[in-house]
Amino acid sequence: MKNRLFIALFLLIPLARVAAQSIITIDTLPQKGFVLDKNWKWHAGDNPAWADPEFDDSGWSDVNPTDDVGNIPQLTKKNIGWFRTTLELSPLVAQKLTTLLISQSVASEIYINGLPARKIGTVSTDSKATRAVNIFKTNVIGLPYSVSFPFVQISIRVAYEHSSFYNRVGFSRNHCLKATVIETSYASDVNKYQRHQTYYGWFQVGVFFILTFLHLSFYILYRTQRANLYFSFTTFFLGLAFLCIPVTFDYFENLSDYFVAEFVQTIAFPIAYLFLIRAIYEIYHQPTGILFWLIVVFGVLVVISLFTPYSLGSIWAELGTELLMTTEVIRVTALALRRHQPGARLIMIGMGISLVMFLLFYIDLLLENAGSYPLFEQWLGGIITYQIAVLCVPLCISLYLAISFSRTNKELIEKLRENNDLNKKTLAQEQEKQHLLAVQNETLERQVKERTAQLEESLEELKATQNQLIQKEKMASLGELTAGIAHEIQNPLNFVNNFSEISIELLDELKEIKEDKKTKGEVAQANELEAELLGDIEQNLQKINHHGKRASSIVKGMLEHSRMGSGERQLTDLNALADEYLRLSYHGLRAKDKGNAAGRFNSDFKTDFDENLPPIKVVPQDIGRVLLNLINNAFYAVQQKNGADPTNLLAPYQPMVSVSTRKKGNRVEIKIKDNGTGIPDAVKEKIFQPFFTTKPTGEGTGLGLSLAYDIITKGHGGSIDVISTEGEGTTFVIKLPYEKT
Repeated sequence: MKNRLFIALFLLIPLARVAAQSIITIDTLPQKGFVLDKNWKWHAGDNPAWADPEFDDSGWSDVNPTDDVGNIPQLTKKNIGWFRTTLELSPLVAQKLTTLLISQSVASEIYINGLPARKIGTVSTDSKATRAVNIFKTNVIGLPYSVSFPFVQISIRVAYEHSSFYNRVGFSRNHCLKATVIETSYASDVNKYQRHQTYYGWFQVGVFFILTFLHLSFYILYRTQRANLYFSFTTFFLGLAFLCIPVTFDYFENLSDYFVAEFVQTIAFPIAYLFLIRAIYEIYHQPTGILFWLIVVFGVLVVISLFTPYSLGSIWAELGTELLMTTEVIRVTALALRRHQPGARLIMIGMGISLVMFLLFYIDLLLENAGSYPLFEQWLGGIITYQIAVLCVPLCISLYLAISFSRTNKELIEKLRENNDLNKKTLAQEQEKQHLLAVQNETLERQVKERTAQLEESLEELKATQNQLIQKEKMASLGELTAGIAHEIQNPLNFVNNFSEISIELLDELKEIKEDKKTKGEVAQANELEAELLGDIEQNLQKINHHGKRASSIVKGMLEHSRMGSGERQLTDLNALADEYLRLSYHGLRAKDKGNAAGRFNSDFKTDFDENLPPIKVVPQDIGRVLLNLINNAFYAVQQKNGADPTNLLAPYQPMVSVSTRKKGNRVEIKIKDNGTGIPDAVKEKIFQPFFTTKPTGEGTGLGLSLAYDIITKGHGGSIDVISTEGEGTTFVIKLPYEKT
């Protein structure tokens, strides 16, 4: 009797201690487990004695550890604190093997019945050294089994990681610590669910990246269909978003890495859906209107809201963008369906299924977080519905684009087949043409040989004709020169005749003086008069000699001008040469124009010669031909302008031709300027071409300027340019190279 009483007292002592603590009674254990969210004690701070199961925590605060980490009293300020509770297992539960599942957004050290059971993360009194664990990492801890004493005391030391950017992800809270008691046989289901999440995540990543590669290849092969490019961007960002799921479960241990992955996933969704809308716009040739840009602004605002602590940005980024942008795609597809555009029905079905699956998924998620019974089992609602919602739209669009690409290929193959048939027909026709061409070529070769012989004869005749025309041009210029020479030679001949007659008269007077001297004997006076007469005769003979040489030089110039070829170069005074041919041209035109009934030709001319101009080596007769031709053209131009309206008294016209010379560097410049009719711009580039003339038929051969151009450029290595304004006048500029001797 005494022994029994002692045993009873021994058992009542721990029961008294347990009664002073918070107790969570577990009578039954559901398959999903029993969540320990009530009857917990909390105290901020740190003391190793708080792990002792006999410690009295009755003065601590009541708390729900599954609450958001930001709502745990003073945890974010003190950085460290303790949770304590005691489990009372019913005999039915105590007989089963039970396991404690821990998921948290803090670092923790777990003590069971005062003994350290597990460290999850790094707990430190130094906030910088604390490392919280990924909230999706579930840690399994076995609970001790005892039917005689069904009490399990749990003490948990937790620390807050200040360096991590805590944020809301989806509809779930960042629960500080979530402990669930579950049968050990069902604990593997948790790992199975996580493995399913990982497998389906990698499956989605593989599908999206394969679609990215395929449609990017389609675009590279056929750049006209830009929808493939936008859709490849859509699948790339969707693949990037879903890559965060398996990476989070398999690789990211720290909470901060988890939040980074969630940020990337949340931002990738709106970007992917924006490219999806652009792809749909391209498919249906829809312009990007104000509604599209409003969606873009909404997406930007959602992304910005992600950087505010504990925002609902991720909810709007995922739910808002998915629903809003999917609705926009359905709207555009509905318009295309109304217009009976190809592929609209297929994409509309995919969009409808996707929208329904998204609604079911989020309703199920809201019900589960609210504590209500969800519509589906966790693995079905969380995986199957979401998989269908996400994959349905891309697969439908990809199928349409593939069908469109296939249709395009079939059309191209059909056209290629038609083109091959046409090429065969063309080849047969080409062979017939080649045969006909061969026959015709033989005939043509024979005709070409015959006509080549005729052409050679014609070319010989043409060369002879060209030589005759060139000689004719020279003779024409010689004729014009001759008229001027006749006038010029007349002056010295008149002087010769006049002074000859005077000299004869003076000789007669001298004879008379001699006879008078004999008769009268006035010898001194006669000798004086005789000397005076002899002086006059001597002067007359000198003038006769001068003008005779002048006539001789004119005749010599005429002979040199009439030569067929070019002579040798010799030092020449260009001032004298230009002055001589200016006067010869003027007098020649006046002599030629004597019989003109409209009035004799008349024009002013002037010279402006460089007095320091040195003699240069040229062929005088060739340069003389050039000067004569250009001066003749200048006088012709002023004559034409003067004859256009000679009675205009309001604006009397004064014809003027001027010739000037200048030495500029290593070149000598000759300018022939007139104020005549000028040269039209349309013919300015043709004036140096052989046989081109602006004069009426019979007045010009078209060889004058051509010969002048050849003499200056080819014969003397110089240049000849023309400056002309129609109706105002023309200036020809000759530049000849000058070499110092």
